[in-house]
Amino acid sequence: MSEFTVVSATGDVVRVITVDGPKRRNALASSTVEALDAAVSAAFDDEGVRAMVLTGAGGFFCAGADLKAPPALGKGVGAPAARLAMIHHILDMLHRRPKPVVAAVEGGAVGVGWSLVLACDFTIAAQDAYFLAPFAGLGIVPDGGIAWFLSRAIGRQRAARLLMLPERLPAGDARELGLVNEIVPPGEALGTAVEWAQRLAAGARDATALTKMLLRAAENTPSYRDFLDHEWVTAALALNGPDAAEGRAAFAERRLPNF
Repeated sequence: MSEFTVVSATGDVVRVITVDGPKRRNALASSTVEALDAAVSAAFDDEGVRAMVLTGAGGFFCAGADLKAPPALGKGVGAPAARLAMIHHILDMLHRRPKPVVAAVEGGAVGVGWSLVLACDFTIAAQDAYFLAPFAGLGIVPDGGIAWFLSRAIGRQRAARLLMLPERLPAGDARELGLVNEIVPPGEALGTAVEWAQRLAAGARDATALTKMLLRAAENTPSYRDFLDHEWVTAALALNGPDAAEGRAAFAERRLPNF
């Protein structure tokens, strides 16, 4: 059975969450999804944590749902999809809650493992890493919000090719499509992701959180005029906060800001 290890890096400001079940390529059974949910929730709720890194142990990010473990929990029509409901909660936290999250991908990110990556704000991938949505080949539909993420990120036709054929997407090609921020040599994804998280943690906490909120609003606001309303609200909040005051003071004093 996979286990989840939560490791604190750089003091308490960066939380590294590692999916640690390499014998099954970090596949997610129901019990491990519950553990991941608890780890992600704890990181977001901890006021001392300012940025997060999500990764997998053993040179592989995540093989997706554990197909050898029963997905059903309880009884009733929703029982077969109970594990998916828990995964949805994790994805929603990663995607919507204010702290920035960096995915560090070695090996493969498959199925809902790829969904976890897409829900993060940044992705660092090893040169030999790949992404795969194998649902069609298993006779099931894409889940974990992957059709939503991909269609918005790369367009419907590119998403259709990856979801319906399906095909592996090498890390280099993923970067060309805008799905990966940086490619690094094998074995260096986690270290680079932690460096990114350290930079984010050292930045303006409120401004970073509001920027993440603004980016999410842009995804879901079809009207430019309505989006500007979101922008005005976030700008008003930021300009009245302590981060903006420190930024102005640092600029006036010609020093680096201390957020």
